[in-house]
Amino acid sequence: MFKKLVVGALVAGIALTGGVAASASTEGVENTKKTEPSIAELGNTTYYYNSDYGFWFTHDSDRDVYKTYEFYSSDGYFANYFEDTNRRIKWYFKGVVGDAPGGGKYGHYEGRQY
Repeated sequence: MFKKLVVGALVAGIALTGGVAASASTEGVENTKKTEPSIAELGNTTYYYNSDYGFWFTHDSDRDVYKTYEFYSSDGYFANYFEDTNRRIKWYFKGVVGDAPGGGKYGHYEGRQY
């Protein structure tokens, strides 16, 4: 009896919403702030190179954080944290960015000076 009640409520809910497909929005998302994308700001970005570990990175002055999305690992494993003693930056692993051509992976790190 309880099973019939649950199934009936489910069928009634689907019928009242107009079906499963109709309940999903099919409209596009608009830029509500009406601002231009910030791709042009890339021209003013200064890139730095870490020769010890072989990756490029930038400095986010708003958050006072250094960032890289190009830290390469041939086996796909990343350290949670490491230090760049030359520039005095502590780097923290944020996640895997994607696969590298020919194997391996790229990781995202953010760092702060100490």
